[in-house]
Parts: sequence; structure tokens; C-alpha cells
Amino acid sequence: MHDLVEGALRAAQARPTAETTRKERHKARSRHFVLALADALREHEGKDVDILSRYHDDARPRLGTGDLLHDITLSRSVQIGELWYLTEVLWQVESELALDRPDPVHDFNKLVLGSAHHKLFVASMVPEPEALLRTLEPAAARCTGRVFLALIPHPDHWDGNTAGGVRTWQFRR
Repeated sequence: MHDLVEGALRAAQARPTAETTRKERHKARSRHFVLALADALREHEGKDVDILSRYHDDARPRLGTGDLLHDITLSRSVQIGELWYLTEVLWQVESELALDRPDPVHDFNKLVLGSAHHKLFVASMVPEPEALLRTLEPAAARCTGRVFLALIPHPDHWDGNTAGGVRTWQFRR
């Protein structure tokens, strides 16, 4: 998990951003990270998966939507007659990189709703990661599947050296 997130961060950092304001740059960098992480997860799971994300349109013609509730959903589908059905949800990912987000549980709760084998919550690095872990543990305990937390440097800090800046955990049940 750590290597996937770190690789996605490096790929996102390598993408140039022409945005001039801090807010626009943050939004673009967050989008680049979500795209890179979705691609890394697809590479990890195999090419036969669908990426459902607002930034990927590959599955839209078959499934009628580009995204579902989560920032990234990796799934498999099958065609029966003219219709496509989701048969398996492999990953559900929520990414919240804003530093001023007062309630991480709000976004994390979306992972409780899903049936994925793996769930990942990505947030910006915080001064006390253990406090965030304790805050998220009650929701993580109610998730099905394996549940992970990844903390990455805030997009404002991507211009510097972020080597070693990714931390990951798997919640235990």
C-alpha cells in the first residue's frame, strides 16, 4: 500500500501545474494525485478493472456513470444482454487533502457504506497522526474488508523534497 501511494504522489508531483492561485494549484494537484492513484491501483489489480472516478471516463459508456460515491472506485463488471452489472468492488478510496477540514470522519464514513475488499482514506499529514487514527478507528471498525489510512504531504508542500513523507497504516479489527 505504501509503495502505491508513494508512487502516485511522485507521479502527481511530476505533473506541471499552470494554475496561479494557491487554491487552483491545490485543486489541480489533488486531481493529479487522484488520477495517479487510480492508475496505480488499476496497474496493481490488473487491466480488467473499471475505474470509477470523476476524472476517468473509461467506464461511463458501459456503466452510465463516471463516478460513484467515492473519489475512486475500482470494480469489475459483466455484461448480461445489453446491460452492464458491477460484480465486484475491489477498492474504494476517499481523498481529503484540505488542512482546514474539521471533521475527517465525515469523509471516512463514506467508506463504511461500501462493499469493497479494500478501502483507503488519504489525508494530508497532520501533526499528530496517532490522534487521527484514534478518531477514525470507530468508523474503520464498521467497515468490511481491509481498511487503510495514508497520510501524504499537503499539496502546498509538493515543491520541496517529500521523500519519506508518506505514512500508511492498516486498521486492525
